[in-house]
Amino acid sequence: MAIVNRAERKHYLNTGTEESPVWSPIGEGFTEFMESKNAVSYGRRYIHEATKRTDVTGYAPVIDYEFEVYRGNAVIEVLREITDREMCGDRAQVDVLTVDMFDESGTGGAYRAIRRRYSVIPDECGEGTDALCYTGTMKAVGDIIPGKYVAASGVFTAD
Repeated sequence: MAIVNRAERKHYLNTGTEESPVWSPIGEGFTEFMESKNAVSYGRRYIHEATKRTDVTGYAPVIDYEFEVYRGNAVIEVLREITDREMCGDRAQVDVLTVDMFDESGTGGAYRAIRRRYSVIPDECGEGTDALCYTGTMKAVGDIIPGKYVAASGVFTAD
């Protein structure tokens, strides 16, 4: 039994189109990329019980991000454009792919992956005096799409 290293969970952002996705790695320049599940729960206690019951009724996932601006990084350019041009609605949405490189699924170098659409909610840009940094959150737009990702070809296939 071995512990899983954080670097074995990879994240990608679609820098292509919906019809022809290009899964660009989220990595270089990113100092934070953390998902909070924000489970929504429903609790109640019946008159004959001493303990409250709780059920999970939904999720409101959020990804907090922070990055230093690097020239030529496709992911950073997408997020900067959304922020700097103050985009709204569908124009401020991105697709994120999370791949567990420690969880090989089947043959041919396919790994367990989850795709989800997020709205980019920019926060700050230009903090500090060294590197140009941006921060914000991404809030889930819809349900996850589970599937497989083949790193060698860069192709995600939904289950």
